[in-house]
Amino acid sequence: MDRVSRYSYINAKLKAKLGVMRSSGLIEAMIKAPNLTEAIGLTAGTQYDSLSTVYEQSGDLQAVELELFSREIALQEFIIRSLDERTASFVSVLLKKTERENIKNAVRLWYSANILNHRISYRAAYIYKDRIVNDIDWIRIINALSFDDVKAVFRDTSYYPVFQPWTDQRLANEGLFDFELELDHSWYDELFAAVSHLDKADREVAVKVYLVDVDLKNILNLIRYGYYHSFASDKLPAVFIPHGSLYSVLEPRIEKGQLSFSDARSLIERRYPAVGSLLGQLDLRTQQSVSHDELAYGTLAVENYLASRRKKEFTSILTGDPFTIGTILSYIYLCKIEDDRIKLILSAKYYGWSEEQIRRELN
Repeated sequence: MDRVSRYSYINAKLKAKLGVMRSSGLIEAMIKAPNLTEAIGLTAGTQYDSLSTVYEQSGDLQAVELELFSREIALQEFIIRSLDERTASFVSVLLKKTERENIKNAVRLWYSANILNHRISYRAAYIYKDRIVNDIDWIRIINALSFDDVKAVFRDTSYYPVFQPWTDQRLANEGLFDFELELDHSWYDELFAAVSHLDKADREVAVKVYLVDVDLKNILNLIRYGYYHSFASDKLPAVFIPHGSLYSVLEPRIEKGQLSFSDARSLIERRYPAVGSLLGQLDLRTQQSVSHDELAYGTLAVENYLASRRKKEFTSILTGDPFTIGTILSYIYLCKIEDDRIKLILSAKYYGWSEEQIRRELN
């Protein structure tokens, strides 16, 4: 199938949807709504119409958030159904990122019940329980009596190598951080393997955006775990995702377990000067022994820059060749951003935030 035949229908459809999203004014109206009920009511008759239906039936904000998650899955499934087998296979890998988020949520519930001895019956109602990509028995995970029982759910999936080394005792000793990190890393491995099977034009678009994407993710990890959480340097190599231009330069030190914050920092300053400038400001805050909240504010400034740079990378695809996978990548990303904004607004309305507070958080 030639590229025009492959993408003319779906890309035109997605660009029309993006046009509606940008012109609807829904976000602005929801920000100005006086309360949660009216904010959700504004979604009636829009592409988010199902949110108002769910809230009318349940009066439950968490049920609305679950519906947003369900919509995210349905949108990607619609795209997959509209593509030829090879391209659909790649988009299925993108959907597996969403599946991983659901796996994390289910495992966190199991961890709460079995390691922390917390009651989870209420929260368990808000786990997505249908098929995403793989046939996963979500209820079996939540109700498992041991992590061996959890692992058994994933035995015939590509996730099993991540699960296999973990035990109840190891999770009790180490927590979920490293487990979830390995789950994230495995997705990037799967993503870049899938990119290699795309045709030349699609591969060039995907490589360009995801090499920068993984660099930005690695910078974000450095900031979060190096400054805010103050990880020891010997922990840093495990945090870095093994892809991207930053990783390729630092790989020899990472493999030897010798990566220091200064090594990573100097490379970031050369490759991403704007981040280097923000890190200089963060250094100053650290040297002044500012409060934990002020340090968090400094790291947030870097995170905001990285988010804006990431958005720029994904939206710039829309100005390129209209008959590539680029429109799909951009659409999935921008829909996720829109969903996150709606979720934030609704949560803010629930807690009674002012319009000014909501705008500050969104920006």
